[in-house]
Amino acid sequence: MHSMSEPVVFENVTKIFWGSKRVVRALDNASFKIPSKTVAGLLGPNGSGKTTSFKLVMGFLKPSSGKVSVFGVDPWVRGESVRRRIGYLPEKPVYPDVPVYRYLRYVAKVRNASEEDVSRIVRLVGLSGYVWMNTRGLSRGYLQRLGLAQALIGDPELLLLDEPTANLDPLSRREILELIKDLKKELGITIVIATHILPELQEVVDYLLYINRGRVVESGMLEELATRYYVDAYYYIEVEEPRKLASRLVVEDYVRGVEIRDKSLVVRINAAFKEELLRVLSLPEYSIGIRRVEMLTSELGELYEKLSGSSR
Repeated sequence: MHSMSEPVVFENVTKIFWGSKRVVRALDNASFKIPSKTVAGLLGPNGSGKTTSFKLVMGFLKPSSGKVSVFGVDPWVRGESVRRRIGYLPEKPVYPDVPVYRYLRYVAKVRNASEEDVSRIVRLVGLSGYVWMNTRGLSRGYLQRLGLAQALIGDPELLLLDEPTANLDPLSRREILELIKDLKKELGITIVIATHILPELQEVVDYLLYINRGRVVESGMLEELATRYYVDAYYYIEVEEPRKLASRLVVEDYVRGVEIRDKSLVVRINAAFKEELLRVLSLPEYSIGIRRVEMLTSELGELYEKLSGSSR
């Protein structure tokens, strides 16, 4: 029996599509786990197996071999009960040309959710001023908000977002990412984001899974991977005297930058030097005023390049 801390488990999963002219191995002996209540980035080039993985999780596809487990059960066998616990935003959603609220009420009816749920989620995703507008009148950015709203109806425990920022202008991308950050904070659910657009995700994800040509190249918590691949990381330090600590840290060779905020610092270092940073923070003259130390994020673009290089 799998731990409930891992809502998604793939064990040696292969998925083959048999075409009339060629055979496509979309997933090739893929094994991975998505930890509970993380925001996981499912990364890889186009055609690497990300969407196929989502369809296997939803029970829309059956593995050619291997085992998929979602909430401890086989989604191909128990698809309907599994899908009730999942919110899914496909890469290219299609909506009927009806008012936003009417569409969301229909989704709520299908998922046995209440009218109050719809109103709450409309507020949560910032659609309140658009509920009586027809879906065809929405911009791309607001269509993505609508997609997030329909995925959230029914209070899912797992949210699957397939390329949620693709084909959006920079401002809309920023807004959708801020919205995902808010969902992470407020809902405390497991979110998996499949994408090939990297740098903007680094504020959101804390777990990474990199797939290339259907094979799992690497997976792990972001901090662990940043350390393993010698990637720059940003550490947040809540401290009583930030200027005093900053003046001590800037003389260290491994410190790439220090930003002073009110009663805190953001320090950029190569993640492999975390122990050296902690050693300085443990010195008596600094440790007494330190209240919190945590990794904010790492340079995802740099990590992606290293993972891509290792998979060639």
